[in-house]
Amino acid sequence: MGDGETPTVAEERALLEAKRTAIEQAGTYIQSYSAVKNFQLTDDEVKTLASGIMQVTVLDKRRTVVGDGINFWVKIKAEVSTDNIETMAKEVKEKSNLEDYQRLQAEYDQSQQQIADLKKQLQAARNDQERQQIRDRIAYNDNLFQARVWFERGNRHAIRRDYEQALEAYNRAIAINPQYGYAYVNRGRVYALMGRFRPALDDYNTALEINPGLVRAYLLEGRAYEHMGRNREAIESYRSFIRYAPDRERLNVEQARRRIRFLERW
Repeated sequence: MGDGETPTVAEERALLEAKRTAIEQAGTYIQSYSAVKNFQLTDDEVKTLASGIMQVTVLDKRRTVVGDGINFWVKIKAEVSTDNIETMAKEVKEKSNLEDYQRLQAEYDQSQQQIADLKKQLQAARNDQERQQIRDRIAYNDNLFQARVWFERGNRHAIRRDYEQALEAYNRAIAINPQYGYAYVNRGRVYALMGRFRPALDDYNTALEINPGLVRAYLLEGRAYEHMGRNREAIESYRSFIRYAPDRERLNVEQARRRIRFLERW
């Protein structure tokens, strides 16, 4: 930790690195277990599953002053339970869960590099105004990082079907970063899984207002309308999804087309 970075966030970053190491190790076990059970998981799906079923306990943590900064050391215990692993293996097959995991890992790496660069800039700053501007950028980066941490926690709870805890985590992510479109999409999905379709629709709409590129929200919106018996609106949402969906969504596009054909019969 250096100047401009809060101890809480620096400690959270250290914990994240420990968890990522544990996920790699747990992944080896899960890969063997999934091969026996014929789950047929990719490497990233194994890691996504490991992050969902792994229970982490912090055993010890220390802060050491080094020059002008502080080093954080954390010792954790990571336990893997195979209870409900088959159900959760199906959850990680959901394309959005895998994409979330891959995007978060890339964003974490980018955040770490940005913080390292900002610390160097802070050391080279020539005056108080320049230093404050860099500290503000570090604080902004820290906020985004914390929002992602809560978002990832929400995803883990959702994979375990702990929906109330998932909602709480997504709420925290959105409170930190009200422009976090992905958090609205995933919170909406959890609301829908709980049968709470009205707030789900509100979240999908907010996500699309923040980022029109989050086209998965149209698909989820269509499903919510369909559950509510609002077939005409469901068809419109499915059509919007088909219109804007990228190539990687072709399986969901076919699903949306099938739903439209089915609904148009009524």
